[in-house]
Amino acid sequence: MGLFHKVQIYGDSILKGIELDHSESYIVPKESGWQFLEEEYPLAIVNRAKFGCTVTKGLEQLSRALDRGLSCDAVVLEYGGNDCDYRWAEISQNPKGEHLPNTPLPEFMEKCRKMISLLQNNGILPIVMSLPPIDAQRYFHWFCRGGLDENAILDWLGGDIQTIYRHQEMYSNALCRVAMESHAPLVDVRTPFLASKNCRDLLCADGIHPNREGHRLIGEVFGEFAARHLQPA
Repeated sequence: MGLFHKVQIYGDSILKGIELDHSESYIVPKESGWQFLEEEYPLAIVNRAKFGCTVTKGLEQLSRALDRGLSCDAVVLEYGGNDCDYRWAEISQNPKGEHLPNTPLPEFMEKCRKMISLLQNNGILPIVMSLPPIDAQRYFHWFCRGGLDENAILDWLGGDIQTIYRHQEMYSNALCRVAMESHAPLVDVRTPFLASKNCRDLLCADGIHPNREGHRLIGEVFGEFAARHLQPA
């Protein structure tokens, strides 16, 4: 892996740094989670991550940037949280119907491969991030709180709320597999989350976004990655 200094981030709300405040509104804290990396290492980081972004939107965003002459040494890629999600209101209304995630897994993997390949072909290092785990119980009650039929959705889930967790984990595992097959470096944030004594303490009330401590842990993992590959400033 060659040296890199100019880094851009493409992903969703996780790497955007979004969390819930005390009024349960989504916010981006004023302090940047990437600032300490720029201070510690010779890095210039531009965050292009967007709330609600899927790999489909991310591929379009990256393709436009490359067409305009994207100038950086490395790009961090983080997708899957929105891709693996479902339209829960539709499931609530029709639990006996067939429902697909926002991006079915084969399509998700193919578009991840495409993003990595585009970057490699343009001489830019792709760095893939695994997904933090979610709290399925919290998330289930979060998206049902507006009046969705919990029993109908639970029936569609096969009677097990943890189906949501396993489905999200499948997308994270797929990311890791694509990174390995594409020879792209992986920043594994999922393992440190799971290794913590109580992973729930690292997540917001919605069960899917890291809280301040969770984002701090993600920053530490990226710091360890930088320490292995970069010299301090």
